[in-house]
Amino acid sequence: MVLIPQQQPGQVAALNSQRWFWKLQLVSWLGILVTTFLSLTFWHSSVEWPQFEPGNTLFQCSIGFLLSLLLKPIFDVAWETPIALRTFIYLIAVGVISGIWTLVRMETYIRLTGEHSLWAEFGGWYYASLFVFLFWSALYCGVKYFLLLQNEHEKVLEVAAFHEREQIRRLHAEAVAKEAQLKMLRYQLNPHFLFNTLNSINALIRFEQAAEARDMVVRLSQFLRHSLTEDPVNKVSLDQEIGAVLLYLDIEKTRFADRLKVKLDIEEQTRRALVPSMLLQPLAENAVKYAIALSESGGTIRIRARREGEQLSLQICDSGNPEGRADPDANEPVSTGVGLSNVRDRLSTLYADEYSLTQSRKESGGMMIHIRFPFESRETKKNNTTTEVIA
Repeated sequence: MVLIPQQQPGQVAALNSQRWFWKLQLVSWLGILVTTFLSLTFWHSSVEWPQFEPGNTLFQCSIGFLLSLLLKPIFDVAWETPIALRTFIYLIAVGVISGIWTLVRMETYIRLTGEHSLWAEFGGWYYASLFVFLFWSALYCGVKYFLLLQNEHEKVLEVAAFHEREQIRRLHAEAVAKEAQLKMLRYQLNPHFLFNTLNSINALIRFEQAAEARDMVVRLSQFLRHSLTEDPVNKVSLDQEIGAVLLYLDIEKTRFADRLKVKLDIEEQTRRALVPSMLLQPLAENAVKYAIALSESGGTIRIRARREGEQLSLQICDSGNPEGRADPDANEPVSTGVGLSNVRDRLSTLYADEYSLTQSRKESGGMMIHIRFPFESRETKKNNTTTEVIA
């Protein structure tokens, strides 16, 4: 197998420049030949038209063609010099070549006609030669600048394509890292939840409430089965998230019975909104742990959802501990600080600066967590995807 070496960009540009030069060289001098024939040779009368005139025109253009080849290396060498010096060199070269071409043309015409007095018209002949080579120079420089601009444009496109590929790689890497972080944060909730729930089951067993402990284990298995079926990265509808929270609170109701009450105030249009899975569960868990469990009379957990313009507003609050003392039957562990910080980290990863999470104490007692982030549903997500594809 024969390997053909790939040409470098500079070699390709030089090759293209050579091809352009020979094409324009042939076209320009062919145009000068045709123009000279139509404007001078053709308008002689049939009586005055010398037999050598067509051949003389062809010979003069051939000499001009060869002389212009001498200009190319001079122009190429001077191309890298400052523009003032370059212009000076170009004018000198064009003036010299035009003079040589004028001498050749006049000497040839004198030898063919024998008109030695023609030297008195040297200025007119030289002006025509100068015009032709200035035209050739302008055409050559114009094409050279065009090729240079085209080459620079290709380089800009290559750099832009390279940066675009790097941007795609970077975005892909960020997406992978973001997904890994979300999975880590989401999976962090499982041992945290199990830690608290198993501790509650242990308390029920210790106080010989075997039936309640058994019921709590059954509900715990249902909740874990539900959490296993969810992708930790994908978002779920608020309706599904409320269902998961109620499943968790059913577990706690096994322990607290009538002492735990749940009230929902969910605006209908928010039920289809997409939210991170298990967003509300750790907040409900905190409410149970620091309000319901510490109150002899129990309390109420309220969950409220509203759409505020392009934002989804979620509130979860508890009635607090009005007695101000702990339940003697409660055996609550010291806080691990995972729940609220986990929610904040997940929101920050998903929404950057487009979310808010505030924690405040109500005047009537109890704690309120208020979360806002962009409202998103499966319909809007599909529309955005379609718009991006069309764009």
